[in-house]
This record gives sequence, C-alpha cells and structure tokens, in this order.
Amino acid sequence: MSEDNVTRCSSCGAPLNVDMNRAFVFCQYCGCKNVIKSEQMHTSITVGGDVNIQAKTEIESMLASAEYLISTKNYQKANEMLNAAILSGYHEYRIYILKAKIDLQLSNDASMFFCLGRLRELEKVQSSEREVTRAVCELMKYRGMNGITVLHNATFHEHFDDVVYCVQHGSDVNCVAGMNQVTPITIMYVPLAAGTANLEGTPFVRDKARVEQIRQYLEEHGAGRIQKNFFCRHCGARLNGDYAFCTKCGGKLK
Repeated sequence: MSEDNVTRCSSCGAPLNVDMNRAFVFCQYCGCKNVIKSEQMHTSITVGGDVNIQAKTEIESMLASAEYLISTKNYQKANEMLNAAILSGYHEYRIYILKAKIDLQLSNDASMFFCLGRLRELEKVQSSEREVTRAVCELMKYRGMNGITVLHNATFHEHFDDVVYCVQHGSDVNCVAGMNQVTPITIMYVPLAAGTANLEGTPFVRDKARVEQIRQYLEEHGAGRIQKNFFCRHCGARLNGDYAFCTKCGGKLK
C-alpha cells in the first residue's frame, strides 16, 4: 500500500492504513477513533459496493481494535467499543464472543449470559460454514478470572440450559479453576453456612431437583464422580462424613 494511503493515530501516533472510502477508522493499537480528512478518502467503485465494503471495513476495524485492547487487558475500553458497535446496529457474532471474554475477566455474569443467549440465537441462522459454532467451541476453552470458564459460571448460577449448551460445544466438565481447584461438578455439593459461601461453597437452595439434574447431566457427559462434601452449617467447617454434630464447633446438624 502506498504511503499516500497512510495517516497517523491522533492519540498514539501509530500509522493507520486507510484503504476504503470512509469517514473514520479505529486505531488497531490503542482503539482511538480517528476522523479521516476528505482528501485522504478514496473514491467509490459503485454506490452499492461502497456501502457494503464500508460497513464491512468499519466492523472489522472495530473488532481488531477490541481484540488488541483485550490482549493488553484494557477491558473497559474494549467493552465500550463493542457496545458502540451493537448500538450502531451490528449483530456480528464475534462481538458477543469478545464481550463474553471480557465478562469472564471482569466477572460480569449478567452480561456474559446475555452474550451467550445472543450467540445461541445467531447460531440458529448461521451459514453452512458453521462459523458461529466453531467460535463458541473455542470460547468454551477460554479461561477468565481465576481460571473460570463459561461452564463454571453456568453451573455456579444453576443455568441448566447454558450448562447443556456449554457441554454440547465441547466444554471440559472436569476442568479446574480457582484456588481450591474446583470443577463444575464439585460446585454442586456445597451446603455451607450463610456468609461463608465461595466458589466451592455455594448454597444451592433455590431448586435442589434442578441442581441434581445438572449434576446428573455433567456426570453423564464425562465429569469425574467426586465424593460428596459435608460442611457444618454453623461454622462452615468441612467434615469427613454425614455427622449429627460438628466436630469443630459442636453445632447440631441433625
């Protein structure tokens, strides 16, 4: 590409290649939006072609910038850029893949499940190339904060449909995460005292039948059968069996 087609980012000074007739471009290094002067813009080939090419180039630039920002752990800036793309009317599946990765890093579970829902919808109308399915399968291998995966979060929050979706797309049900090296199946065995719950101690009290259904599904799809853990509901101590009294605080359990 000729030097005449190159301008520089107004924020970081990096060279920007302007290869389409467009009004602005996002810097692939810092994500800054740069307005392109009219004399730096190329002429159109056709009206219809120009519209399609310009739209495609714009979203590609935004995605590339967001990927770079994620790689540098600038999650807030990347998320702002992706949200702007959605508000601009783009429904590209890669937007939601990147947002899900950011959500895993920031423990933004509500947003992550929203993105997963959008991916499920987009997968239903994907092309014969199955590009959405392939991207989701790759997402299942991605680990966020403290080694957490989408499957860990889906199990933690008792989202049975999402658990099924993750396992169907190749998520490893025996993968470990967190300081306590928990797996999705160990999350299911956790009646702990109020105020002491953590990733390995989530009090699943809303729908025990649903929890058992998730546990059974995971075991049927490769989860290691792990011995049920017992905890004191008074002090949170781990017990070696189903005792009537806690061996640590003496609290009555039955």
